[in-house]
Amino acid sequence: MKHIKRACDEFVDCLHAVHTEDDFRRVAERAAHSLGFRWFAYFGQRANDPHLISSYPKSWTSHYFREGYQNIDPVLQEPRNMSRVFLWDGLEARGAKSAKERRLFGDALSFKIRTGVTIRIPSSQNRFAAFTLAVDEHSLGLDRFIETSQDILEMVGRTFHAHVNAAKFGHLIPVGQQESALTQRERQCLGWISDGKTMRDVAQLLGIKSRGVKFRLDNARQNLAASTLPHAVALALRRGLLP
Repeated sequence: MKHIKRACDEFVDCLHAVHTEDDFRRVAERAAHSLGFRWFAYFGQRANDPHLISSYPKSWTSHYFREGYQNIDPVLQEPRNMSRVFLWDGLEARGAKSAKERRLFGDALSFKIRTGVTIRIPSSQNRFAAFTLAVDEHSLGLDRFIETSQDILEMVGRTFHAHVNAAKFGHLIPVGQQESALTQRERQCLGWISDGKTMRDVAQLLGIKSRGVKFRLDNARQNLAASTLPHAVALALRRGLLP
């Protein structure tokens, strides 16, 4: 369980450093892989305005919305007072309520989306969100993990939802226009790199994981529109952004 706790701690830590929707996608995708899943998908619903952040193939998500599957997907359409953690398997579509629902499962399988777990996150004012972790193969080990770790999975889904909700994407600063929006941690990491420290050195100095350092350096590089890490350091020094 240590690696699970480590993955969750890193997930929560990195969420505090996100600026863009792409940042959210990368943090959640990394957490999904650490927990043994191939994909993640976050579906937020505000009135009739759906919002999706996911690592699913874009060809699948485009097909999903083009077919209107969000309107009949049982993961999203079941009564809100049911279990908050919903286990599903694409090969068990016999209980589907309609031909279109069966086609949804069949189409998902054609994209190799086989099974997963969805955390339902109801809220007030006709809002609803769901956080899904999915794989392309069914395994007993994954089944056991899902059964014994539902509290952890629910925490991951709810934490992601809370940060997305707080971000208000319409007000996020676009990638490439964020040089003045580097976080303190990002400036610290770039500053130590400019002093010749390695990522491992920086992690020890700041008391965080090496992957957390890499995430912040990647963010800083993107925010500065730098092509490489040394380029990001040079730009940050030139603009007086480093401590």
